[in-house]
Amino acid sequence: MKTEKLLSASEVDSIVEIRGVKSGHKARIFLADLGVLEGVKLRIIKNNTGPIIVEVKGTRVAIGRGIAHKIEVL
Repeated sequence: MKTEKLLSASEVDSIVEIRGVKSGHKARIFLADLGVLEGVKLRIIKNNTGPIIVEVKGTRVAIGRGIAHKIEVL
């Protein structure tokens, strides 16, 4: 069984699935506009310093660390 973790703790080149977003309404709308929704799979491109770069539906997207700490993934 997979355990939930945070997007900010995901390893580069891993594929994760969004399980939930623990943030405010504006942040959820921002993420939805980027295509980052529950059930969507992301590939982690960069996760060292600065924003986390992910690939979602064939597009690369930068997500700030503050928001990434609030995204639960499998």
